[in-house]
Amino acid sequence: MSRRSVRLSCRWRLIKPMPALDPIAIGAAIALLFFVFVRAVLHKVTDFGGLRQTVVDYRLVPEGSAGPVAAGLTGAEILSLALLAAPVSRGFGALAAALLLLGYGAVMAINLARGRTSIDCGCGGAGQSVSWALVGRNMLLAALTAIAAAPVVPRRLGAFDIVLIPTIVVAAGLLLLVSERLVQTFSHIRALGADRRSY
Repeated sequence: MSRRSVRLSCRWRLIKPMPALDPIAIGAAIALLFFVFVRAVLHKVTDFGGLRQTVVDYRLVPEGSAGPVAAGLTGAEILSLALLAAPVSRGFGALAAALLLLGYGAVMAINLARGRTSIDCGCGGAGQSVSWALVGRNMLLAALTAIAAAPVVPRRLGAFDIVLIPTIVVAAGLLLLVSERLVQTFSHIRALGADRRSY
C-alpha cells in the first residue's frame, strides 16, 4: 500500500459516523422542523404576492426573477417536508432543510451587513424585520437538522414516550413563538427610536 493510500485510510478512520440517538430526540427534532416549515409554506402559499415582494426587497435577484424564485423556494420547502416525512429519505429531507435555513440566514445577514434592517424576513407567522437574532435562530434550527438526520437507537416506544414527544414539541414551539415575538417587539422599539432621532 502506498503512503498516499495509508494517509487517506487514516483520514477516513478519523471521520466518525454520526452516533445513533434516542427516537424521542429524533422525533421531536423532526416534529419541530415540520412546525417551522409547515407554517412557512402556508404563509408562502396564502400570500404569494407578499412573498414575491419580499424576494424583491432582498435585492439579491433581478425583479423579473422574483416570481420564479419565490415559487422555487416554496417548492423546495414542500419537498423538504415530504422527504422528512419518510424514514428512508429522512436524511435527505434534513439536508434540504439545513440548506434552506442556512440560505435564508445568509441572505438576511447580507442585507443586515448592508444596513437594510427594515425589510420583512418572510419567515411566516407575524411579520418581523430581519435581525441578527433571526439569523442566529436559523443557525440553531439548521443545527437541529443534524439530530433529525441521526440514526435511531432501536427500541420500542412506550406510552410515556408517546406523551413525551408532543410535549417537547409543543414546549419548543411555544418557546420559538415567544422568542419571535420578543424579536419583533425589539425591532419595533428600535424602529421607533430611529424615527425619533430623525426628527
